[in-house]
Amino acid sequence: MSEQEEVKRPWYATLRHKDWDAIYREGTPPWEANHPNPDLLRVVTERRQELRRCAFLEIGCGTGADAIDLAKQGFQVTAVDSSATAIERARTRAEQVDALLRIVLGDVFSFARHRETFDFVFDIGFYQFIRRTDLKSYLDLLWSVTHPGSYYFTVCGASETALGHPKEPPLVSERELRWEVGRLFEIIEIKPGVLGSPFREEGFPAHACLMRRPVVGKK
Repeated sequence: MSEQEEVKRPWYATLRHKDWDAIYREGTPPWEANHPNPDLLRVVTERRQELRRCAFLEIGCGTGADAIDLAKQGFQVTAVDSSATAIERARTRAEQVDALLRIVLGDVFSFARHRETFDFVFDIGFYQFIRRTDLKSYLDLLWSVTHPGSYYFTVCGASETALGHPKEPPLVSERELRWEVGRLFEIIEIKPGVLGSPFREEGFPAHACLMRRPVVGKK
């Protein structure tokens, strides 16, 4: 590979599991918006009556902006991340606003082996990373932590509206999203969304996709 080709590689091209905590220790990662995702807030607001008794799981919670906001709204929330630095910041943030939720330091795949299921599972930007290296394991994880009728919500970078920004997140097309995750879940909606970032005030264009695991025998 030439030096010119190396320069053109995206910033996340060599990112591996062991690097997550190092990125947090070095500063603010490109995916840490430090405020709740507006697309998640919209979905929860629109379906508040239906979701009010739901148990939520956030996969790859980072410093906890989304999970803590849901907990402050009165939802039962579990948030998981493998970065000790991110989890420490999340716990500090939760204490500062008196938010009650379960914050777990651990590998999300190991966590899924406990076979605990949730009514609403979401990730803001995790799917777009993990699909590049281990999509099958992630689909298995989603199957393990959901039950028939569970919702899955993801926000991922949209390849159709790519900007070419040096800190742009991994990109996913709507077709890929439907083919990959649509194997497990019925797609309720895919709407234009946004992924917040400290490197772009207005964030990056994204797909905000809400799905539901089918209920056997129910049309």
